[in-house]
Amino acid sequence: MRLFDDNGYLDMSEIIGTGYPFIFIVGGRGIGKTYGALKYVYENDIFFMYMRRTQSQIDLVNKEQFNPFNAINADLGVYVRPKAFTKYNSQFEDVKTEGGEEVPEVIGYTAALSTIANMRSFDASRVSVLIYDEFIPEKHERPIKYEGVALLNAYESINRNRELKGRAPLQMVCCANAVDMANPIFLELDLVTRAMKMKEKRQQVYRDNRRGLLLINLDVTPIGQKKAKTALYNLSASGSEFSKMALENEYSFEEIGQVKPQSLKEYRPLVKVGEICIYEHKSDRKYYICDHLSGDPDIYTSGQADLMRYRKRYYYLWLAYLDNCIYFQNYLTQVLFERYTK
Repeated sequence: MRLFDDNGYLDMSEIIGTGYPFIFIVGGRGIGKTYGALKYVYENDIFFMYMRRTQSQIDLVNKEQFNPFNAINADLGVYVRPKAFTKYNSQFEDVKTEGGEEVPEVIGYTAALSTIANMRSFDASRVSVLIYDEFIPEKHERPIKYEGVALLNAYESINRNRELKGRAPLQMVCCANAVDMANPIFLELDLVTRAMKMKEKRQQVYRDNRRGLLLINLDVTPIGQKKAKTALYNLSASGSEFSKMALENEYSFEEIGQVKPQSLKEYRPLVKVGEICIYEHKSDRKYYICDHLSGDPDIYTSGQADLMRYRKRYYYLWLAYLDNCIYFQNYLTQVLFERYTK
């Protein structure tokens, strides 16, 4: 599969054309993710929905000044505009002129993940492609409660029972910059470990035909190499967190702890919380966290009340973590420990 076109931008036609129902693309800024996806659905007459995480983000998209089609309009000589039709949503209109009159044709909708539940009675059967842009939140953005589940519910609301009627499933194309490997969507879909392995191996494409999943991780891009010589990236020091994220697709805001598998013979089970089991060393002030349960430790669920009980009793584990006295089976167990304990 070809990832880049002749100009070095992401070849979204090739990627979406694979037909995978679930496509996740994580890559640097300005490489053509959003532009390419919107251009693809427009040129192929595919009715679509363009979604962002929050309503405030989609409110901007709903204004013509922030229309994501502006660059496409200029390049193709067309006029696609957003036009509000509910409190939360706009429709994209492809405007033609006939006899001096504007003739708009609706070709897509906008929606926000945080408010899409309000559209559950809305007929979205025309939507064939859902473009979920910037699905990984930046660190300063507010979280959405049960965000991963919210996305699956959104997909279900749009997809409905079309597959039971012999139609193809809704195709969901999710695009983002590399900010947080342990983002809510990857956590919900068990993709954190897979994304970690792809980073380690410099693997760009992962396919899971059983799940209908295509995951693309773009470490090095032709456009990223060119952008590295522009003013902003000359200003930001080489190797800075910003440049790593924007150019090299590094999850630059991650702090990966001591991921180092241990022999359980040296440890005894202390407590199980949620999906992880915490072991303490038999003689040293060391702990090991993995997904394997053995023995008869205290057990807490990941429910809020149980997590409060766990944190109150085992408060010292966070101090041990800050003192680098905890080892992890893998990055996912580290992430879960942080979420359960902090």
